[in-house]
Amino acid sequence: MATNDDKIQFRGHAEKAASQVVDELRLGGINVSELARQGLTEKLRETLSEEEKITLHQRYERGDLSEEVAEILLGDGLDEIEREREAFEAATDIDRTGVYRE
Repeated sequence: MATNDDKIQFRGHAEKAASQVVDELRLGGINVSELARQGLTEKLRETLSEEEKITLHQRYERGDLSEEVAEILLGDGLDEIEREREAFEAATDIDRTGVYRE
């Protein structure tokens, strides 16, 4: 079973060579680990469908998904979904008596 301290590894010879080239260009180099972390986060978010985002938010609401993981997967979408949910709940609480004509 994977733990939080496990490394994520992949074979990326061309990517490693490209990062070394950029590292040589910049004074102080680049933080490849941080770039990889940001890139993985971006790509994970891009792969999620709207339905999957809703499912993940529901899992987060039930406590089946940690806030840290939900933030990585949903990012600003986490706040956006929460605002939409609150707006929907507020709209359902509006008294519609007399709004519709027969």
